[in-house]
Amino acid sequence: MKYFIIFMMCFTSFLFAGVDINNATEKELMALPGIGAAKAKAIIEYRELEGPFASVDDLLNVPGFSEKIIEQIRGEVEISGGSSTKETVKETSKDSSKKGSNEQKIDEIIKKFSNEPAVEDVLKEALKYAHIDNAEYSSWIGRAKNQSWLPKVYFKARTADKSRDGYENDDLGLGIYDGMSTTTQDELTLEGKAEWDLRELVFHGDELRVNKEILTSVSNRKKLIEYITKIYFDRRKNQIELVLNPPTNAKGLLNAKMKIQEQTSILDAMTNGFFSKNIR
Repeated sequence: MKYFIIFMMCFTSFLFAGVDINNATEKELMALPGIGAAKAKAIIEYRELEGPFASVDDLLNVPGFSEKIIEQIRGEVEISGGSSTKETVKETSKDSSKKGSNEQKIDEIIKKFSNEPAVEDVLKEALKYAHIDNAEYSSWIGRAKNQSWLPKVYFKARTADKSRDGYENDDLGLGIYDGMSTTTQDELTLEGKAEWDLRELVFHGDELRVNKEILTSVSNRKKLIEYITKIYFDRRKNQIELVLNPPTNAKGLLNAKMKIQEQTSILDAMTNGFFSKNIR
């Protein structure tokens, strides 16, 4: 008896369970009042094309359905997996299309300025022109280390008078001894010496001085990089703004172009003219 009651409950539940219009087959849909083969097929085609139904009222979007038919079947249908409504699908498609269009427009705008040097190249030239690039630092350190191989050189010169008794110069410049005359001759003595301090082969004092100069230079290098980067991208923003929202009057247009020209001049001054020379 107990099992019979359980069976009847399950059977009754099955009999009165609504038809899930998001998953029902054509035959199951035709079991609903007022739904024939044509309307069942229309439901399935719409479901496959637009996605699952969010509510029974969405059947109004299916060709051949009216409010009267929907009211007839409202109590006999159920909805599952209806989170993706037609509106949501359309909105998603619309957003994707809009996003793709915006990205294409952005690419087209950026492409307008592809003839100009990249910011990396501008920074490289600015650091080189300011003599604070990596190659310059290496040169400083190398020269400081080479100092230890150079000796300290000293030179000394002195002169002395030397008397030579009994000699005189003849017309040919030969010394002829006569035992009577005395001549005076100046002598020039040169002395030189070179000294190496072997301790400086390990560490030369100039290396410490160069390291201090590099630390100071690194700080200036950072400031220069920040300044050039800001000028470069402020200029690019002004260029894009001029493309997207051009001024409607001559004065506004002139001011916008003059601002861009001013920033171009700054980049040229910081790169020894590299920026404008490399605009293709």
